[in-house]
Amino acid sequence: MPNIAAACRTLLVILVVATLAPLTARAATTSPASVVVLPWVPNGEVVGGLGPWYGELSFQNLGASSCALSVYVSRNGSWVRTAQISLTAGAARTIGASTLAIPSPGSAVRLVAGCPLAASVKQITPDVVTSPWSDGAEVVTGYAGIAQADIDAATAGEHTAWFLPIAQTNSDWNTYVRITNFADTGVDVVTEFYPTDNIVGSEGADLVLTRRIGIGQTWSINTLFELGQSGWVGYARISVSDDAAVIALRTKASTSMALTNVGIAADASAIDQQYISAAPLLFNAYNGWNTGINLANVSDEVAEVRLEYYEAGGGMVQEDTLYLLPRSMQYIYTPGDVPDAGFVGSARIISDMPVVAAIDEVKYETTEGLSYHASAIGQRDAAIPLAFREDPTKNRHDNSGINVSNLNQAAEQVVTITLVDVTGAHILDEPVTLTLPPGGSNFVYLPFIEGVPHGTLAAVRMTSNDSAGFVAISNDINYVVGGDGSVVFPASSSDGYYRIYGTPFP
Repeated sequence: MPNIAAACRTLLVILVVATLAPLTARAATTSPASVVVLPWVPNGEVVGGLGPWYGELSFQNLGASSCALSVYVSRNGSWVRTAQISLTAGAARTIGASTLAIPSPGSAVRLVAGCPLAASVKQITPDVVTSPWSDGAEVVTGYAGIAQADIDAATAGEHTAWFLPIAQTNSDWNTYVRITNFADTGVDVVTEFYPTDNIVGSEGADLVLTRRIGIGQTWSINTLFELGQSGWVGYARISVSDDAAVIALRTKASTSMALTNVGIAADASAIDQQYISAAPLLFNAYNGWNTGINLANVSDEVAEVRLEYYEAGGGMVQEDTLYLLPRSMQYIYTPGDVPDAGFVGSARIISDMPVVAAIDEVKYETTEGLSYHASAIGQRDAAIPLAFREDPTKNRHDNSGINVSNLNQAAEQVVTITLVDVTGAHILDEPVTLTLPPGGSNFVYLPFIEGVPHGTLAAVRMTSNDSAGFVAISNDINYVVGGDGSVVFPASSSDGYYRIYGTPFP
């Protein structure tokens, strides 16, 4: 496999735009085929007692032909194009924040491509020689980029907003919320924090903050400082007047752990409909891993929520129903709902009100923690631009497992998984085919795929002919990392990932 760092350096020597000409946000997005935003990419930042953090950007061309990708970095109220890159069909790249001229301590990034695009950011502290491999790091986290489709959903109406299913200041955790303006004018933002088991609905916010954010600016909220109290758990609603995006970094410096969540777009007024989202990976004492589901009812009505648990590769093993108060959240521990130790599987989350969910995965014995969102977006052609198979002989210990949920409740679905290198060339002679039971899930683990060489750094392309589509995530784990060596990336596309929507009851 080609050396990705050398390939990227050569590429940028040829293609980086040396003038760094500033452009407005709208000028940067003239008739693009794809826009993906990254609300924050660190470059030497210390936050929450951890750092300095450094970001590695990965992106993949999902088109059938070569296309140009422009990288715009927010600087002093302008969007500055710091690189123009040519991506061949199917090709992926990983490039460091410093190489892309992201200022210290970090900045927002906008990717504009002439092809469908998937992107992600892997964050590492401290910086490592063999990045994006994690060996030598103390903590790892990251997130998948946000598509324009998700941004549009967050600003579609009077009651649409971004939601974070969990924010917390308990047990030495703290939450740092970041809201970035991607519009061509100032954006008005209202951020509300609602506690667990809130009994007074819209009147129950423990904290309301407002601000107008300038073009390209990022508003950072230290939840512990603003609330003035530890021991708090709840969810956040972020209403924006124009294009903006939201992420949250949760840190626990005492155990060197970090989790990243992206906001979920939803219409809080779209009630009495059927909402279905998928959580592709849940555990009960599986090799030390357990999971918890954070559920937030963002509407002003009581929500009836049904959870269907599926064993990986099999059928439903448990079904539970609960009721969530308006503008309130609850935490459900998987071992409490699925009693079988060793369970690994997935869940369908079905509700009659808009309910958003974040799934926390933890393995305390090795200080691992990561978090992802359940999604309602059925993918048919999506990508995970960064995946690994370890090579211990070269001090590279990252491994990736891909978990996939079937959004078709009535029939099996076959998902084709293709692994490619930085040029878009296939790593395997034949793609991997994964069969998903009706409504259920299945997984592949790169070290168990025959023919994947040790030391593989790959991009993952996933396709399906099923109109219902799938939801997928990749867990990347490195147990040699001193603290939390885990990060999760959803399989995403220009269709977006971070939103839910309701449909009429059948």
